Amino acid sequence: MCEFEKKVWNGLIECGLQLDSPAGKVIGGGQRIGVAVSGGADSVSLLLSLSQFFSPLYVITVNHNIRPASESRGDVDFVLEVCERLRREGRQIECDVVELERGAVAAEAEKRGGGIEEAARYLRYAAFGRFVTERGLDALCLAHNRNDQLETVLMRFLQGSPAEAAAGIRARRECFIRPLLGVTRREIEEYVASRGFEWRTDKTNYETDYLRNKIRLKLVPFLDENFSGWQTAVLNGAQKAAEDSRLIQSCIEKYPLVLTKDGSVELPFSDFLSAPDAVKYRLLLEACNKAGETSRIPHQFLKDVISVFNNKTANNYDYSFSKHFSDIDIICEKNHLFVKKHTENNTDLFFSDIIEETGTFEFPFGFLNVFNYREQNGQGFVSVSAAEGSVIDCVPIPFLVRNTGPGDTVICADKSEKKVSDIFSDWHVSSAERPLIPVIQILNEKSQSIKAVLGGFLGYKDWIVKL
Repeated sequence: MCEFEKKVWNGLIECGLQLDSPAGKVIGGGQRIGVAVSGGADSVSLLLSLSQFFSPLYVITVNHNIRPASESRGDVDFVLEVCERLRREGRQIECDVVELERGAVAAEAEKRGGGIEEAARYLRYAAFGRFVTERGLDALCLAHNRNDQLETVLMRFLQGSPAEAAAGIRARRECFIRPLLGVTRREIEEYVASRGFEWRTDKTNYETDYLRNKIRLKLVPFLDENFSGWQTAVLNGAQKAAEDSRLIQSCIEKYPLVLTKDGSVELPFSDFLSAPDAVKYRLLLEACNKAGETSRIPHQFLKDVISVFNNKTANNYDYSFSKHFSDIDIICEKNHLFVKKHTENNTDLFFSDIIEETGTFEFPFGFLNVFNYREQNGQGFVSVSAAEGSVIDCVPIPFLVRNTGPGDTVICADKSEKKVSDIFSDWHVSSAERPLIPVIQILNEKSQSIKAVLGGFLGYKDWIVKL
């Protein structure tokens, strides 16, 4: 057993597997173990190392059919070739190929209201779950490694994720285990090469349209060059976040969430009022998920709900209110607090308001903050932000806040124009969320152009035009 294989072995134990002493060639202790293989270096290294421990070893590869057929089918054929080569070397390998119909991922993305990547992941894990059941597996190994963990922690930090998400990728979740989380990508590639094997590379890994790729290709090299020791610090921070998350989760479990006959979720009102804000936030988030909300719930929206309770005085016990976001309503009436699915279709949502002064203004998407008034040549200017998104400076007042309409365009850096609908497509904004994203329109000019598209409060980007 080489050093790499020892790390994988230890990773399996850290994931909770009960294994025999690594004395012989086949040392899996009779457990039925599977591995998901895409053809990349990570999953190939896992396949090669696990084949040293388990016999038989069960392999699954999924063709999402979202890339050209020559690429996606090429990955499948490559995985089959690696499995066949291992069989010729005396390993007992059984490989299942799952072929998704072309267009299935796009249809699932439309159905779920998310992007292509999220839909592909959902369908992939559904296939993994079926594979585990049909093969009667004790665990399915996934190839996330130390570099993936670092990228995930950085990404969730930049997205303002709570402690449980900031903790990064979990080593084990139900039947899925990740024994490579302590192994670097360099170690992985060196191991595969030392075994005389190759791997496939997805060319989309080098595109910076997605946040993870941007972190991998731009932020990580910058940190490596300028901040020695940053990786250890980030991983230590993630571990502390995981510990905090476990503590908060143990607190949440003390508060019962009751599913009512109409499908809404009732929270324990008096206990909720007395809970710390961190617990309130996670109770609301868990209630939203239990009520059937699958899209991202902005932190600011839940923070605004909590502030309604916190701002009540001892002489004011009227907690009746209703807050709406996307497909969720949070309703408080007569000392009862409910979360329920919203029945109105967001495609019918319309809002438009002219802002003439500083202050905080409530819209269907949440709160718009207008501040920092100053004058220049007789014209008033302000700064604007939606929830905790980017700050837009030098906005002349009055200005218009509205959701987008057909034909809306914004100015690009090269002075060309781009359709807002195309920006939404680039950001992978679901049809349900598009009506919630506001634009800032300038009124003191003849063209009345759009100054900003504010997607940051939903976890997307903010498109800000420098006028």
